[in-house]
Amino acid sequence: MNYIKICKYILKSKLILYMLIILITNFILPSENAFSYSKEPKVSINGSGLKIPRIVSLKNSLTYMRSGPGREFPIKFELKQKGHPLKIIAEYNNWRKVTTLYNVTGWIHTQLLSSFRTGVIMKTTFLKKTPSNSGNTVAKLLPNLLINIKKCRENWCKVEILKEKVFIGWVNKEYIWGSTKN
Repeated sequence: MNYIKICKYILKSKLILYMLIILITNFILPSENAFSYSKEPKVSINGSGLKIPRIVSLKNSLTYMRSGPGREFPIKFELKQKGHPLKIIAEYNNWRKVTTLYNVTGWIHTQLLSSFRTGVIMKTTFLKKTPSNSGNTVAKLLPNLLINIKKCRENWCKVEILKEKVFIGWVNKEYIWGSTKN
């Protein structure tokens, strides 16, 4: 008889334990990030503390983009243009998760990145002498042209283009990928 009472007591105890677990997992933990008061997802773990997202550029003419934040992760993509702009979307220690103009995403070590501001022309446009559509045209700019961004105003960026000759002028921000302020 005592054996049956003990079994019933154990079953009731297990049932109470299971109910407590269900209550905790369903009501307490999911409540708006129970362990954090921030509603934004964490995009930086021991990172730089700088604003995310932000634009950076490549230091070298050959850079490997990896599938994760470390040398042990396989190479996902090779970037072969020094100065090419990238958008940092997350940080993990000395690694930055970046995305390109064409939405290729991966991880690059900070030593391979520069804060030098560059951009890529996305659509055929004109380089203007002044920040105005009515300004004199200096040059015609074709898509995928790499440019150096000197400064940006509300709708226009002053840029520099290094070819056989140096061209300096203004381009409407809407035609530049990477024109957001660092």
